Amino acid sequence: MAAPLFFVEPLVEGAVLLPPGDSRHALRSLRLARGEVVDIADGRGRVGRGKLTGERNGRAVLEVSEVRSVERPRPSVAVAIAPAAGDGVRWAVQKLAELGVDEVLFMTTERSVRRWTAREAGASSKLRLVAREAAMQSRRPFVPELRAGLTLSDALGDGPVVMLWERGTDRLADVLPERAERVRLLVGPEGGFSEAEASAARDAGAGVASLGAGILRTETAAVVAAALALSRYGRLG
Repeated sequence: MAAPLFFVEPLVEGAVLLPPGDSRHALRSLRLARGEVVDIADGRGRVGRGKLTGERNGRAVLEVSEVRSVERPRPSVAVAIAPAAGDGVRWAVQKLAELGVDEVLFMTTERSVRRWTAREAGASSKLRLVAREAAMQSRRPFVPELRAGLTLSDALGDGPVVMLWERGTDRLADVLPERAERVRLLVGPEGGFSEAEASAARDAGAGVASLGAGILRTETAAVVAAALALSRYGRLG
């Protein structure tokens, strides 16, 4: 079985203490024993190996070695979502982090029901914790960045961009660029993007694509689109 992954910040060689929650997971849930080896990361590209050496005030003590930097996979894949009501945003962040998406953006569109400001979403410690735990569970050394308070115009400004629209006539696979350093996928609210927003996307040079005949929930569409894009570029599957 692969060694579990834990995040430590800052990541340096020598003795480090796992955070309280991770310590409980390591010592109580996983029942790691003294001498067992785990993987360590800081969520931003530094990774290493850690050996459990003991426990101090309920916190796991690791001896960290072999610290090195790894490159973020290319192309970078970002997903911009117009958040829906309910708990779907939390689920979407969790699943996108598991898949290995590099950035999750929250934007306001014409038909948005939930209008999140940067203070409400981008700085949400709860959502950041969800992303961190999902990346740790899926053994990904990078934790996705979360940003909020964007308009559709903001989201269209960092191409290549593909808007997912139920009235699009092209498939996502046919619209994604063959080569790119980064790709951003736009997913609309429960009512979808308007005709004017789709026209604005085309005018800005974005691709417009459909995920098929069915109408998916916002969070489902975000996860499906991300998985298709990551697979297209060899980062998944």
